Amino acid sequence: MRRSLLVVQAIALLCGLVLSPLRAWAEQLDCVIEPSEVADVSSAANGILSELLVKRGDWVEKGAEVARLESSVEQASVELARAEAEAQNLIQARRSRLNLAKKRLQRVVELTKTKAISSQELDEARTDVELAAAELEEAQHNRRLAQLRLARAESLLNLRTIKSPVSGVVSKIHVTAGESVEDRPILSIVQIDPLFVEAIVPVSLFGEIHEGDMSHVYPEAPVNGDFLARVTLVERVIDAPSGTFGVRLNLDNSDRSLPAGLRCKLSFNDAVAAD
Repeated sequence: MRRSLLVVQAIALLCGLVLSPLRAWAEQLDCVIEPSEVADVSSAANGILSELLVKRGDWVEKGAEVARLESSVEQASVELARAEAEAQNLIQARRSRLNLAKKRLQRVVELTKTKAISSQELDEARTDVELAAAELEEAQHNRRLAQLRLARAESLLNLRTIKSPVSGVVSKIHVTAGESVEDRPILSIVQIDPLFVEAIVPVSLFGEIHEGDMSHVYPEAPVNGDFLARVTLVERVIDAPSGTFGVRLNLDNSDRSLPAGLRCKLSFNDAVAAD
């Protein structure tokens, strides 16, 4: 009888050791669904905000224009630089003069063979060719400089247009038209695809959760539902006072159906490991 009791106790203890981690995995952990990025969009140039192209709550794509600064001076500089860069008259004139000087030199060389012209005139003809070639090269060089000035003017003008660095939702407007943008953001854009799921996990699960594992995410009401998220970060530093560590998961939100800022529950029960 005593031996049977010991066997039962041993089996119970063994089952407890095997099932304890399964219970932990089945527990629903508290979590928060957060945006993957919050961008405070500023201007690289100082100035007065001329136009705000979006409003709070608008969805914007990465690279889309969201605001413009006053840019009349920069636009005028671009037009002036473009006119200089596209000018062809001087180069054409210098090229024509060079061609004429080369033809004259050929005639002088032929006449020199018959002793019909002095060597001094031959030297002058050669000098004219060299001068015409130098003038053409200078005109071409000046045009290249004008093209560089145009590129610089266009770059300065582009700085007056503010573009979104991410795809997301405009969450806040900091500056309105007519105000200075110096040393402060113009607006904030929240990226909600993907979403980050942040969870604080008991230390008993350390070593059981790995990057690439899948988990079920259950947002709070009124959203509800069951969503799959992939583990992208497992903290390697344990918080000793609480006996916990942090885990981050990426939650696909390409249809933008989930808002950020929700509380949620996280379950690794029936979790699917990454390939």
